Amino acid sequence: MNDQVKSDPWLNPGQKSVLRVTLTVLCLSVLFVISVWFIQSLSSFLTYFSSVLWPLAIASILAILLKPLVRLMEEKFGLSHALAISLLYLFVIGVGAFSLWAVGGEVIRQTKELSGASMGWPEKIESKVKESLSPSTWDAIAEKFNQFKKDWKNHSLILSEKVDALPTRSTEALQGAWSRMGSLFSFFTSLAIVPIYLYYFLSSKRDHLADLAGQLSFIKGDVRADILYLIRQFKEILEVFFRGQLIIGFMMGVGYAVGFSLSGLKFGIALGLFFGLLNIVPFLGSVLGVFTVLVVSYLQTGGILESGNWNVLLGCGFTFVVVQVLESYWLSPRVMGDRTGLHPVVIIASVFFWGLAFDGVLGMILGIPLTAFLTVFWRLLRKKYLPDRTS
Repeated sequence: MNDQVKSDPWLNPGQKSVLRVTLTVLCLSVLFVISVWFIQSLSSFLTYFSSVLWPLAIASILAILLKPLVRLMEEKFGLSHALAISLLYLFVIGVGAFSLWAVGGEVIRQTKELSGASMGWPEKIESKVKESLSPSTWDAIAEKFNQFKKDWKNHSLILSEKVDALPTRSTEALQGAWSRMGSLFSFFTSLAIVPIYLYYFLSSKRDHLADLAGQLSFIKGDVRADILYLIRQFKEILEVFFRGQLIIGFMMGVGYAVGFSLSGLKFGIALGLFFGLLNIVPFLGSVLGVFTVLVVSYLQTGGILESGNWNVLLGCGFTFVVVQVLESYWLSPRVMGDRTGLHPVVIIASVFFWGLAFDGVLGMILGIPLTAFLTVFWRLLRKKYLPDRTS
């Protein structure tokens, strides 16, 4: 009898199953809490040290873009490393100055005209809506619409004032330097340190991963190899993503600007370049561009509302189709390839998730490489440390 009691299990199979499920849920909850805490702490860290991190981030991205040019100048022309970097600096400064001279003034002019013209758009919408609605229906929404007109004009006025202030912004900053010496010093120091960081990033030929391997010698060999593999993958993803997205965004912006201008869309150069730049965050420029072009082509002087002519909108729609097809089937495969390996839905979700997690543009820009890195990390973890028990 005593032997029978001793042989009975402490928990029956049903209780063991419930305990396993409970422990699994508990572990997942703890991991979720730790992940939320880590993301919030990282967001606070990035915000607090943003003045230190942004120059490093900008210099790193520029180094990723420009390092192939340095290698090309060394290999093709036999230049020394320092001379190649110096000539590259002069080239970048010259191209930037020429771009500002050739396009910058026109972009500012079109932006100013857009902000001024948009102030009268609510009245155009109001007159059109009044023609389509009965007086009683209009009375029901009039108060809300008047508030919309007020908010729209305020935002347009603020935009116009900011554009007007661009040429004199540096003068105003210098005039108030004595009262804001600390913030100005920090701002100009951040700007001035970027070329210095960039020079050292471009000139460095050390294998930092090999150095890191030496510093991690206290970690077990297999684990150290996995850590270095993940760091190398993240570095490659960052390089491919930023280099690719900036090239793609620039070429899309030029395509939009040319297509919009030829279609007769007012402010086409400014809007096209702006939407191309926004495509550094995948899909953002295209989504906002479709809506904005629809509104501008409808409400601009001589637009659809006044003339009933849809040619401008059709031309802009054709531009969007051509640019998107070229980007999807030619630019992205050649420039980006399939290095991220992410589904478009995952890309969109990751952009918004990391943008919210890091509270700003930095999170949206880093969203794709971070998600791709986590995907690589999960595949490695699943393959080596979480073997399949079903087989």
